[in-house]
Amino acid sequence: MTTSQAPGAPQAARPSGRDRAEWLILPANFVTYLGNGIQLMGASLLVLEEQRTALSVGWLFIVMAIPQVLLSVLFGRLVDRFDRRMMCLLCDVASALAALSLPVALALGASTQLTAYAVTFALSLISAAFNPASNALVRERVRYERLGPFNANFSMSTQAGSLLSAAVGGFLIQVFGLTPMFYFNAATFAFSAVCWVLLGRKPRTSAGQAAEEGAEAATPTGGPVRRLGLLLAVGSVNITVSNVLLVVLVIQVFKEHAGIFGLVDALAGVGMLIGAAVYKRISARVSNLALAAFGFTGNAALIAVEPFHIASLMTAIPFAAFAFGFAAISSRTLLMRAVEDSRSGRVFGTVNAVSLAAGLVVTITLSYLADHRSVALAFWSLSILIGVVPLAVIATMRRFYAAQERTATATTPVPQPAN
Repeated sequence: MTTSQAPGAPQAARPSGRDRAEWLILPANFVTYLGNGIQLMGASLLVLEEQRTALSVGWLFIVMAIPQVLLSVLFGRLVDRFDRRMMCLLCDVASALAALSLPVALALGASTQLTAYAVTFALSLISAAFNPASNALVRERVRYERLGPFNANFSMSTQAGSLLSAAVGGFLIQVFGLTPMFYFNAATFAFSAVCWVLLGRKPRTSAGQAAEEGAEAATPTGGPVRRLGLLLAVGSVNITVSNVLLVVLVIQVFKEHAGIFGLVDALAGVGMLIGAAVYKRISARVSNLALAAFGFTGNAALIAVEPFHIASLMTAIPFAAFAFGFAAISSRTLLMRAVEDSRSGRVFGTVNAVSLAAGLVVTITLSYLADHRSVALAFWSLSILIGVVPLAVIATMRRFYAAQERTATATTPVPQPAN
């Protein structure tokens, strides 16, 4: 299926290069995920060293999820009423202070476990505001025709930050010890805050300038926002559940060591990076809806073969991540193009809350299935969920996008031959 420009967003007279916003949002996102990964690793190690139980680490993840589940929708509504850039800036400053409070509190003799839980809760509370604010800022600042390539780059920066967090965190612990790692995390938040300062206020565009450039960035292309949000949420649930099941599969079922699990995780990250790069090359010729269908279908099929053997897992997982990259980037782009700028904060806040809540429910359900039946059955159940739900949602939207494409084709001016 090929794409054509949707109504309200013609590409005539638009610059093809990146805007300043992209050059600043992408590095800010990279260091944010780098710092978040390092913070979570460090907090997990602190708790594990003191309690020496897997449950204590599990509670850390629960503490991290609760504020975002309960408050993302509320913060999303606030995002639509205030300056998104300023909210991102305030969130990063607050996060830097929260990250600094952990090593300071430990140096003053505070309880390691309680401090780790408290700081994790505070950072998650701030993230509940930052997540919808940063997504709404992207919707506000990135031009329509750049949303697809930008989201691919955004995904690449996310994966790069997440992958490097383990390596950088391990290096910092090995050389400097555990506590200094938290100072580095605070520095990443400070760097991100500087990016928001440099971004500056949104330039004011007159009606004449907007018409000359094609259309204002706030003009949506329309679309079933709730179903697109569900599509994006399913992808987030997939990541949450897969992270849990993969640990059990590699360590308990295949009896491999942590190094093999790290390799599996790295293969998945590389697959996502390659998928994002390929998406950038083909998204101008293939519709995002078709790419999402391909991504979810391919990902579901490959998840089903992962639990057979360590060899099948390591062979399948980079391709599964490659396919999932298409699904995640396409879903995000479709939603950003459909939602109005004035309510993008509440939409992404709601998607974040639903994703985390559903992720907890599905994780608990499939973990119970893995413990009392088999890990393979849990993987196959996840495969069915990832394959059936998105395809059913996509099927209900095909008529809408087909009609939109016909309208766009009919309103596109036919080039006149030169005299």
